[in-house]
Amino acid sequence: MWTRSELKNMAKTNLHNKYWIAFLISLLTALLGGGTGIVSFNFNSGDLQMRNMNWNRMMEGDFSEFGNWINSWLDSEHFWQNLLPIIIGALFLALLSFLIALAFQLFVSAVVEAGSCRWFSRSRESTATPTIVQLFHLFKSPHYLKTVGSMAWMKLFLFLWGLLASLPPLVLSGIFFRMFINLPGLGLRWDTPEMVLESMSRLYGELLPVAALSLLLAVLFNIPLLIKTYSYRMTPWILGDNSQIGFKRALKLSMDLTRGHKWKMFVLDLSFIGWFILGGLACGVGVLFVLPYYQAVQAELYAQLRQNGVSGGLCTMEELGFIRVEPAGSSNVQPDANPL
Repeated sequence: MWTRSELKNMAKTNLHNKYWIAFLISLLTALLGGGTGIVSFNFNSGDLQMRNMNWNRMMEGDFSEFGNWINSWLDSEHFWQNLLPIIIGALFLALLSFLIALAFQLFVSAVVEAGSCRWFSRSRESTATPTIVQLFHLFKSPHYLKTVGSMAWMKLFLFLWGLLASLPPLVLSGIFFRMFINLPGLGLRWDTPEMVLESMSRLYGELLPVAALSLLLAVLFNIPLLIKTYSYRMTPWILGDNSQIGFKRALKLSMDLTRGHKWKMFVLDLSFIGWFILGGLACGVGVLFVLPYYQAVQAELYAQLRQNGVSGGLCTMEELGFIRVEPAGSSNVQPDANPL
């Protein structure tokens, strides 16, 4: 069995004199592991008839002009004609962004993730510092397509489990959308500050119970996804050892290795919350300095679970891409193994 303190102490020892190259590996993994999409919408404010609105009067407490604009917009027979193109455009851009992000995630980010696991595994197995080439080793043939396929299956299974967790937000979105399209019939008025407060109170009164229930259901429905996430946690580490192992075997072995350890793995992650909060105080930049330590601890965890699996007959080191080392002049096979 393993303890958090043992893993962290071993990680600190193995990071000695290797921290900055580990930082570079973590930085490259973070940069290649995701991106930020910014969608910009541009429209003519004159179409909403806001050009002549007297904002100074509204700031002084006269909401009549603002209320007239809101009411005329909601009561307009062209309400949906004005809104529909915006909705269609937003959906198209969202779909396009999703497809681009999905392709990048499958063909680049997933392979880099497994490559990062490979680097940290090799780092703890040798006193020498692995080169940065290890991070991109799995992009080579014949490793690349096998890694892409195996990681894709893992993410597909997590996506399917995630559908269960997405049900409450989808239901909540549907309720919000229905309330939005029914706004013209609710009789809300925005002419004076008192009417604005009354209208907002009515909206909050209807939305808050639904939002609270949806939040509770979302937490409950996320529990199966969380369990499966920890079940598959070792998959990229296994692929980092041997990308040719196949997705079925990699996923099955990950589930076997993590069986009985998922709660401790969850608590191990919780023990890093303080570090990540502290790192996030510097506009999130400090988190990058925590990642090498976190990944080094995960490498120690994988090594421990891997050894448990070998001892328990779940796998062999040869299956994970290692070869036995036999000293010259000796017929005894050594328990040590070196990575290919």
